[in-house]
Amino acid sequence: MRTALLTLASAAAMTLAAGCLETEQEVTLNPDGSGKTRVVIVMADMPFTMTPQKDPPDPQVTARRFAKSILEESEGVATWSDVAVDRTEDNRSRFTGTAYFQDFAGMHLQRAGKMKGATLKKTPDGGMVLRLRPQQQTGPKAAGSASDTPKQGEASPEKLMSEEQIQQRLAAERAKWQQMKPMMVMTLGKMKTEVTFHLPGKLVEVKGFEKTPEGGVRFAFDGAKMLKVLDKLMTDDAYVRKQIRTGKGGMAQPPMNEEVLKQLFGTAGPLLAQTAGPAEAQFDYKAEVKAAKAAYPAMIKKLGLDRLPKEQDTLQLPPGFGREGDREGGREGGREGGQPGGAGGR
Repeated sequence: MRTALLTLASAAAMTLAAGCLETEQEVTLNPDGSGKTRVVIVMADMPFTMTPQKDPPDPQVTARRFAKSILEESEGVATWSDVAVDRTEDNRSRFTGTAYFQDFAGMHLQRAGKMKGATLKKTPDGGMVLRLRPQQQTGPKAAGSASDTPKQGEASPEKLMSEEQIQQRLAAERAKWQQMKPMMVMTLGKMKTEVTFHLPGKLVEVKGFEKTPEGGVRFAFDGAKMLKVLDKLMTDDAYVRKQIRTGKGGMAQPPMNEEVLKQLFGTAGPLLAQTAGPAEAQFDYKAEVKAAKAAYPAMIKKLGLDRLPKEQDTLQLPPGFGREGDREGGREGGREGGQPGGAGGR
C-alpha cells in the first residue's frame, strides 16, 4: 500500500513540475553538422520532500543542483560555456548556457528533452534540409490514420449507433473533456518550447516554421495555445464524430493528431526548412570548443557546483504513509563537477 501511494504521489509531483517547464534554444549549425545551442531552461521545484525537514530547501542550492544535473546528464554534448543559474520572479530555477555538439540528432539536453522527429540532411550543393515532425499521440493511434479506418466490409462504430446514441456520445465526450481540463491546465498551461535554427547557406524553402528577421526559422509549442485548440475542436461536431468513428473514443487521451497539428502549426506534415549552398561555417567549432573546455573547471568552481551539500530525497507523504524513521545520510548531489563526457555522450 505504501509503495503504491509513494509511486502515485511521485508521479503527480513530476507531472505538476513538468507543467511549469519552459525551454528556449537557439541552434547554430555548420555545413559539417557541428553546432552549438544557446539554451534557457526554466523549471519549477519538486513540491515535496521525503524526509522531515525543519526548513525548506535553500532555493539557490536547488537551482545549482538543477544546473548540475543538466551539465552532467545531458548526452551528445562536447562541452558547455557561459553557464549561469538563478531564480525567476515566480521562484523557479533558471539555467542558461551554450552547449557544443558534433551531431544535433544525437544531442539530448537533460530537462529540455530530446528533439525526436528532427532530421538534418546535406544537399549536393552544400546546403541543408531540416525536417521536424511534431510527435503525434502515443498509445492509441491518431484519429483518421489509415490503420484506424474500418476494413472493407466492416461498419464504423458510428454507423452502428442511432442518431440519439451518437448525440449522447457527443455529450459524454465533451463532459469528459471538461472533467480533464483542470489537470490539463496544470500540466500544459505554462509549458512552452521554442527552438530557433540558424542553418548554413541561403534559405530557399520554409514550410510550417516561422521565419525570423535574422534569416533563421523558429518552431514554437505553447501549451496554453494547445488547450485553446482542443477547446475549439471539442465544439466541432464533425471532429468529435470522427473521433467516435475510429472506435478509439474522444478525450480518454487528448490526441496530438492531424487536426490538432494543423491548428497549431498550419500543417499536419513535417515542418521543413531548406537552404542552398555553397555555405561557409557560421563559427569556428574547434576553436570555441577548445576555449570552452579550458574555461570549464573555473566556471564550475565559480558557480559552486563542485561543493554542493548532500541532497535529500524529494518526496514527502502525510504522516503514517512514509517509511519509518528518517533515512540516514542521503545521496551526494551528483558527481564532482567536471567536463562532460565528449560529443558521444557523458
